[in-house]
Parts: sequence; structure tokens; C-alpha cells
Amino acid sequence: MADFQIKNIIFDLGNILVDVDYRLFTDAMAWDYDVFMKFYAGDFFREFETGKRSETEYFIELNKYIPLSEGDEQRYRKNIHKAFPLRPKTWALVYWLKKRYNIILFSNTNSLDYNGVDKAIDLKRVIRSSFVSYAQGLLKPAPASYQRLVELFNINPLETLFVDDRQENIEGATKANWHAELIENEEKLFEVFKEYNIN
Repeated sequence: MADFQIKNIIFDLGNILVDVDYRLFTDAMAWDYDVFMKFYAGDFFREFETGKRSETEYFIELNKYIPLSEGDEQRYRKNIHKAFPLRPKTWALVYWLKKRYNIILFSNTNSLDYNGVDKAIDLKRVIRSSFVSYAQGLLKPAPASYQRLVELFNINPLETLFVDDRQENIEGATKANWHAELIENEEKLFEVFKEYNIN
């Protein structure tokens, strides 16, 4: 490709490192999927993803959609990782690449999802540099999120490749002078890395 060297690889989480299927979670909880997704699509969930709402408030709000029984909060924490099946091939690649590249996670997520995935796959131990929306109070594709990440990890945007499954997030990264590629499926990720001579 062009005359530049990639030193930083920034991964989105959902539909990049893991798949996303909340139906697997609602089935495990014996909840109505459509009702849960109505809650997920609401304004409260976005506020939760930016750290404006606490986990306590989250379960109070969820109870308005799905009446919670005693122990459901604990069951939720135990089962939430099921919504995010690991992509083993990609995860193995991350293990390999972290030996020679600066690996960063950049995700719009909330504390319950993030900690659930971490508990299941030891995410924080493998990817030690993470920029997650609930902790930073910023969502992609807000320009400030890209700028803050650059400042936080002291990286050169021109030496950075970002992979994400949403076009608006890719466009935000491009405007921030990152190299950015839209990933529609796992096969595409490996094609992109080959194009960038990342191995």
C-alpha cells in the first residue's frame, strides 16, 4: 500500500473480536428478545454506555420492561457474555499481533457487557489499552473520542489502523487521519491485514 508503517492497531469489540447476538442472552435468561431489544434501543441504554447512569439505575430501568425476580441481576451478570460469542481465529491473531504492534480496544460499550466479555475471555489481560465509552463519556463517531484516544495513548494517527463494523465510525476515524477499514465479516479482517502487510 502507501509508504507508511502501521504501529498501532485499534480494534472495535462487537462484530470484530466477538460476534453480537443478544438473542443468545435472552434465551439463556428466558426473556422476550423483542422486549429486551426495545429497552436496548432506548435513550437510557445510550446514557448507560456513556457512564451517565449507574448499574443500579440500569436494573431499575430494565425492570420497567422485564419484571425482574430475585437473583435476576446475578443471573444477568453470569449470562451476559453469551451475547458475545468469541471469534477464536481473530482472538488468536490478536495474541500474535500484540507481540509486535500496539493493540488498543476502542468500543462503544457499557460496564455490564464489557466486564462480562472480560470475565469470559480475559479481555483486559490480553488487551491492556482500552478506550471504552462508559469510562470515557464519549461515543464513536464523536470527533472528540478519536482525539481523546490519541492523547490518552500518545499515538501517531498516521501510524494507526482502525477496524470497525460501522461505516460512521470508519468515517470518523478517517477524518481524524487514521487509516480505517470497514469490516463486514471475519474473512474481511484477514484480507485487510494482508493488504496492510500486517502479520
